[in-house]
Amino acid sequence: MSLEAYFGNKHVIVTGGSSGIGLALAETLVRLGSEVTLVARREGPLLEAKAKAEAARPGARVHVLPLDISDAEAVQVGLTRHLEAHPAQMLINNAGVAMPGRFLEMDPAQYRQQMDINYFGMLHMCQVVVPHLVAQGGGHVCNVGSLLSVMGIYGYSAYAATKFAMYGFSECLRAELKPLNVRVTMLLPPDTDTPQHAMEIAHLPEETKAIAGNVKMLSAQQVADACLKGMEAGRFDVVPGMDGRMTVTANRWLPGVARWVCDNAAKKVSGARGEA
Repeated sequence: MSLEAYFGNKHVIVTGGSSGIGLALAETLVRLGSEVTLVARREGPLLEAKAKAEAARPGARVHVLPLDISDAEAVQVGLTRHLEAHPAQMLINNAGVAMPGRFLEMDPAQYRQQMDINYFGMLHMCQVVVPHLVAQGGGHVCNVGSLLSVMGIYGYSAYAATKFAMYGFSECLRAELKPLNVRVTMLLPPDTDTPQHAMEIAHLPEETKAIAGNVKMLSAQQVADACLKGMEAGRFDVVPGMDGRMTVTANRWLPGVARWVCDNAAKKVSGARGEA
């Protein structure tokens, strides 16, 4: 099946849709003939994203839904109302935040905030949309994780924990929803050139930068294209980029080697600072 056939005339809800991967997904979906709803906290950036997405195709149908997805009640009320007016066939949970840092230096509140948005925000969206999809007889849910959904590295103890949780949840959801004709996909992108990543860089420990340099950064469009192709193909794990696929394969089959590569990169930086 072509992408146009799979996504055309479908209503797709995209969280974190005001920039980065979410905006790239929205623009691509519009070009494929989808109706799109963009979800994010702030209405201003959402309206700007809506204008960009609408410019991708004449007659595009793009809605905005300002929501704090970490607020379960707000999601229940606002999203239920929106679905009553605009029934949806697909959900892409892309919203997320990353606050890197060394465990011994991080505030416990940073752990809570990232879990509230990255994991519970995704959960709140699923709790409203999945019953809607089941009632319609089928649909598709894609949860946007990270390479850090399946491996942990220096400086990302809070973020990786949220993405591991998302991965485990998605594995279970896939098994439960398969008999109900609802597909589940887990996107595992490497570092991606987005405004979110640009903010992360300012807080990355030098060890983390050294480790991340082993995997090529992708553009938001490259990740969006891989996501949609993987969804259409019905895959669960979708890993954009050759470097990303090699990293996931090495971590699964040769975890000791993968850890040695990461530890060695971090050690070189620590050694240069006289901490070895």
